[in-house]
Amino acid sequence: MAYVVVHPFMDDFHFIDFNSYESFPLDKKKGAAAAMILFLPIHFDANEGFITIVSIVLLLLFIALPKRIPMPVALLIMIFNSYLGRATDNILASPAPYDLYDTMDTHSYDLFDLLLYSLPYPLQGYLYVYFYDKFRLRGAYQAIHIIIWSVASIIFEAIGVWLSVFKYHGWHLSYSFPVYLLTFCLNSLLFHLAMKHNSLWKLK
Repeated sequence: MAYVVVHPFMDDFHFIDFNSYESFPLDKKKGAAAAMILFLPIHFDANEGFITIVSIVLLLLFIALPKRIPMPVALLIMIFNSYLGRATDNILASPAPYDLYDTMDTHSYDLFDLLLYSLPYPLQGYLYVYFYDKFRLRGAYQAIHIIIWSVASIIFEAIGVWLSVFKYHGWHLSYSFPVYLLTFCLNSLLFHLAMKHNSLWKLK
């Protein structure tokens, strides 16, 4: 398995073979071109079908629901969840140092990885705060809301494992539950801060 990486300080490109852990420098043009490659899936099968169906359902739900969250706040929540999912997968699923699981068919970033980060993850966060705001949940009800969404996420992940959306190497489904609890707690906190600042901005 090989990756193109950018040196964070020297702004140069290296081709890294994670089988041998050898690094080969690339010139900037070749490195930039390689870094922008978006692979197609090996086959369109159950995992791609599952992500496609989930994306369509969530998108239709997003369109159908009355808009109650200000657009800047909604965009912030969706971007946050997209990049949180992307960052978590990059840390835990990269071939080095952890390699705890894979998403979709390969280690490489493919079209359906992009879809996963562009629709299901962001819209999940949006729907979480949407219903949180709609029912004005506080106290114990807020905790129950977080637990329900965490359990629902575990169910989604379990189906994803069954359909090979996620392929565990050293990860276990039970490890994901506290991660989801933390994720939805962060969403609640971010939503409160964003709504507060949005209200203050309107007053100016």
